[in-house]
Amino acid sequence: MNTRCKYLRTKMDYVARAAATPDDPSWTDVSSQKHFWCLRTMKPLGPDGAPADDTSCTTGRECFIAEGEA
Repeated sequence: MNTRCKYLRTKMDYVARAAATPDDPSWTDVSSQKHFWCLRTMKPLGPDGAPADDTSCTTGRECFIAEGEA
């Protein structure tokens, strides 16, 4: 299962979240149909100016907080 930043969102969260789980391949599949944004900035860039997407928002990034963490 991929650990995801709690502030990362994609429009697919609101379409497929009820049907998929984070370990489902469709959840983390990178495609041109997914548009990501950061809830902290409300932009496609995180607070550090780097892209907000499921390949960039990972552990080790300064602004990353895993889902379920405070």
